[in-house]
Amino acid sequence: MGEKLLRVMTIGIIGMFCHVKAVHAASIPSSDIYYNSLAPSPFIVGVIIVGGCIIATLSYVSWKKYKGEQAGNKSLRKNDKSVD
Repeated sequence: MGEKLLRVMTIGIIGMFCHVKAVHAASIPSSDIYYNSLAPSPFIVGVIIVGGCIIATLSYVSWKKYKGEQAGNKSLRKNDKSVD
């Protein structure tokens, strides 16, 4: 499994470098260059990705803690012999 993954990754990396096509600024007409105002900046995309990962992790941990406490309370109630 490890050898196959290493082989696929090596082929992918070599493939990335073999298909690079250089585009020089002089070859693009200035009329084709425009600013896309709807495209978010790379910083904002990074903040969204990192923030999303943190929120997902904290939500998962909280859910597991809640389920663990519920399971713990159920076993305590099951063994409780006191009268309510």
